[in-house]
Amino acid sequence: MGSTTVTGASPAPSGTTPNFEHPTDVLRTVNYVTQALSLVFVTAFMCLKYYAKTTVLRGTWNLDDFATYAAYVLFVGYCIVGIFVSEYGGGLNQWEVTTDEIVSFFKAGYAATIFYAPMAFTVKMSLLLIIAKVFGPVHKKTIIGIWVFMALLAGYYFSALVVKIRICWPIRAYWEGDTSKCLNQSAIITADAIVSAVSDLVILLMPTPLTWSLQLPLRKKLRVTGILCAGGVATAFSVYRLILIVVDAHSTNQTIVFVKVILSGNAEVGIGLICACLPAVTAIYTRRLGGSGYTSGAYGNRSGSKHWKQDNTQSSTTNQIYVNRSFHMSTCPREEAARRHGDPDQLSQDQIELVTHAAWSKE
Repeated sequence: MGSTTVTGASPAPSGTTPNFEHPTDVLRTVNYVTQALSLVFVTAFMCLKYYAKTTVLRGTWNLDDFATYAAYVLFVGYCIVGIFVSEYGGGLNQWEVTTDEIVSFFKAGYAATIFYAPMAFTVKMSLLLIIAKVFGPVHKKTIIGIWVFMALLAGYYFSALVVKIRICWPIRAYWEGDTSKCLNQSAIITADAIVSAVSDLVILLMPTPLTWSLQLPLRKKLRVTGILCAGGVATAFSVYRLILIVVDAHSTNQTIVFVKVILSGNAEVGIGLICACLPAVTAIYTRRLGGSGYTSGAYGNRSGSKHWKQDNTQSSTTNQIYVNRSFHMSTCPREEAARRHGDPDQLSQDQIELVTHAAWSKE
């Protein structure tokens, strides 16, 4: 069958002749490579997190851990759907995609929009839960605000998921192109992009005042701030996604625009997941650097740092590090630690593992 008998999914620009046998690869290969690299890098960090949690830290599994792994499962599904998007014409000019392929393309695109909402929500929850876990005991009023913010995000993303599932009714109208049976897709996607950008900005800025209120040396404050704010780097991709949606919402070349949106989602959530793994990965680095054996219990006297050396008369006393509201460090015998159990000014080891690995490591 000659290419002249094949119908393109949209009219070609004036002076352009569609080539259905050898279409122009605009973003198709880029998308394939991005999905593969996203899976490789994020999976590597998730494995490091699991290793650190089970072998180095040996701590309990917390809500942020479960949120991180839930986001990872959704991210894997999102990447697989991204591959299918290009299998059916994503990354090619729409006028070089056949009418049969475009139906499958929009089916895959529909699946991608469904994956995005819970995926973005769970990775944001993971980052916010890490911040809440670290600062909860010393900034309780602020943490209440964080939980309220998380509740608002949960309400929004649940509503957004329901709306996206039924954005067209019947659902097949989405890939059949019957817009008369669909909601305003541009408005829904724009609102989604705005919420993502704003929430990422909050995650970027929130840890800074909390960290700088602690009595830590400047260098250590910068370390803690850097780790906690790293997840906010996704803000740049959220803003890019918002601009892309607003500018190209009515483009007739949706096979290109949609792939750009998918790639921005890869960057936003992939970076968020990697940053959610940084506390645990930092524990591995700190142990290898300082020779310390960190566990979820109290920090013992195994650190190689000269600041933690004790003479033989002290070695018989089991000490536990605790942190008061001003983040001054001191030691107390196990009996005193037990007596102080439940003190709201004391941080448990699981709650401060991120701060300790960043701030208490060697200078």
